Amino acid sequence: MERRGWEGGYWGGACALIVSGLLLLDFLGSSAFAARARAKPKPTAAPPPAAMVWITVNAATGDVLASQEPDHPGAPASMTKVMLALLVMEAVKDGQMKLTDPVQTSKLASKMGGSQVFLKEGETFPVEEMMAALLIGSANDAAVVLAERLAGSVDGAARRMNERAAALKLSHTRFGSVHGLPPGAGQEGDVTTPRDMARLSQELLKFPDVLRWTSAPEAPFRQETFILRNSNHLIDRFPGADGLKTGHFREAGYNLAATAKRGNLRLITVVMGAPTNHARFAEAARLLEEGFAQYVEVTVAKAGEPLAPELRLPRAQGPFRPAATGDLRVLVRREEREAIRTAVEVQTGLRAPLAKDQPVGVLIVRVGDREIARAPVVAPADVRRAFFWWLTPWR
Repeated sequence: MERRGWEGGYWGGACALIVSGLLLLDFLGSSAFAARARAKPKPTAAPPPAAMVWITVNAATGDVLASQEPDHPGAPASMTKVMLALLVMEAVKDGQMKLTDPVQTSKLASKMGGSQVFLKEGETFPVEEMMAALLIGSANDAAVVLAERLAGSVDGAARRMNERAAALKLSHTRFGSVHGLPPGAGQEGDVTTPRDMARLSQELLKFPDVLRWTSAPEAPFRQETFILRNSNHLIDRFPGADGLKTGHFREAGYNLAATAKRGNLRLITVVMGAPTNHARFAEAARLLEEGFAQYVEVTVAKAGEPLAPELRLPRAQGPFRPAATGDLRVLVRREEREAIRTAVEVQTGLRAPLAKDQPVGVLIVRVGDREIARAPVVAPADVRRAFFWWLTPWR
């Protein structure tokens, strides 16, 4: 199996061992409970996937930091709800619905199995509470309610999910459901890859309300008579973790789309096909910790602040220093931080006078000979023409 990973050394590995050890201790209680439960006979489970596949990306840029078979397809299980949540939040942004809008439980929604909040036919809740049930409690009945509100039917919502996947160029993703439950006889199952799910997670993270829900270890529901409990065990246990979504059924293995932020750096890790509940969280914690340990985000330019060196233009009264139009941050390995170099490439034929905020060229960022970013630069103020400019027409 192809494996592309971290090139780091001792400290990255040490951090990973420490984090994995802490998570192991944290899960010992639940493991003991599971061992007692195994004393009862159970139906034969489908064999787990052959190996975990995963990817870690910079949430801001999508740059891949490490991966193992990131395009290997598998069933997302309840990670399917990430796409449904995205469509709901985009509908709220576009004014098609409000978080305060009431939504009514249909007969179909009331009969959903698996993870649920036990909605009764005719019960009404605002969209916001349904989103909390969807993202914290992974409620399948809430997924159906939201899908019907979004598109009129579950099938209509699934079509919209696939249309959005195509628009995002998630070329290995296909949704047959709105909740991620195993497909029934003759039904099409959901399929995605770690790379596609990381890209989808990036898109969902554009909506701050989502992290308000996914970062909650638990939340009240139905006038506090029911408690939603987050199945993402990294929340409140891994520093900086605040989302995003778990997924599991036997044939899919244990999946997780996890995100964490430290300082200005947010990472996304997607793990699919883990053999156990503990394994998905331990692996995600290891990958996130190695990402934060070995990579650093550096601000090379701030919006409006003059850059060096000064520029001298033909016919200008004097030199000036251009400014970036926005903050420019780059992600580099820690040992590359001191090797970052910047240069301004000026537009050809540029002459004074210039108006404030007029484009003058691009800022190019390199590490050694490798270009890693570029951004437009502008005149920070009016650049006046020299008083005797006509005496030097060749300029």
